[in-house]
Amino acid sequence: MEDKLNKLEIRSLGDCTIREITEQWNTGFQQYLGSDSIGMSIVQTTGRLGRLNIHPDLSVAAFVEGVPAGFVMIGLAEANGRKLAWNGGTGVNPSFRGHSLSKLLLREAIRRTQSAGAHSLSLETRIENDRAIRSYLSCGFEIRDQVHVMRKEGGFADLPFARSRSSDYRTVPVAPCRAGLLPFYPLAKNSWTVEWFMTEDSEAIIALDHYGEAAGYAIYRRSLDSTGRLDSIQLTQCEADPQRGDGRDVIRFMLADIFSPLTELSFRSFHYLRESNGEALMALHEAGFITVYSEHLMTLDFERHPDA
Repeated sequence: MEDKLNKLEIRSLGDCTIREITEQWNTGFQQYLGSDSIGMSIVQTTGRLGRLNIHPDLSVAAFVEGVPAGFVMIGLAEANGRKLAWNGGTGVNPSFRGHSLSKLLLREAIRRTQSAGAHSLSLETRIENDRAIRSYLSCGFEIRDQVHVMRKEGGFADLPFARSRSSDYRTVPVAPCRAGLLPFYPLAKNSWTVEWFMTEDSEAIIALDHYGEAAGYAIYRRSLDSTGRLDSIQLTQCEADPQRGDGRDVIRFMLADIFSPLTELSFRSFHYLRESNGEALMALHEAGFITVYSEHLMTLDFERHPDA
């Protein structure tokens, strides 16, 4: 195996064909956490690269005598004057695992990302993936938070999201970018994939108090079935201004508004809810949402660690 790795070739993703990129993904995620269910077609790969802003020169792919050996994909976006990068996938061919190849590729991707002027690089990884977590920690990443995918099917048996006070709030629909301009928007604290700049086909609301001051915001997506009827609602952010004393009620007011009507739907979900957003987490548990899976949110801050 060491002889094979001596023939390792590292390319920019931009120098690979779409077929090679697809093969890298499909071989790199073979036997991943005991599942082979995350393979992609060429068409799916093409869509994913564009949808997630995967940067062709920051992302890397390794080959050994033409055989896909591993890859690291990096997405890049700029928001509020900051360049935010995201690890959009790290995979290694099972035949080449156990030789620190993922760490080698990750360090090369980190070098390129930092050279491009990114302020931070973030990623999510399953909490049970100990090997990956150790690898990321050794490369300078820190566990910032946990994020949860939560889901409820059907309708609600009882009226959910009860508030402790009858404060007078109202919501106004806005473009997601408007939510991103709020002074309390937690830029880079959520998963990069649910930031306002990744909200294609999404809607947003801002909750106003009786003085007309912004008290919170939410970003979400509604999906329709083939007949045009509402089928599901996926929430990706729901935040109250942390300086206010009524954050609990603000969040519950927005949850009730977004997840209406409260009748039967295929499902309602919250994708990547931060553990640190305790009020939303508690409200969803009370309403019968279950946690489908959880991941660590990890970040490498280049401003704090300029020598990463």
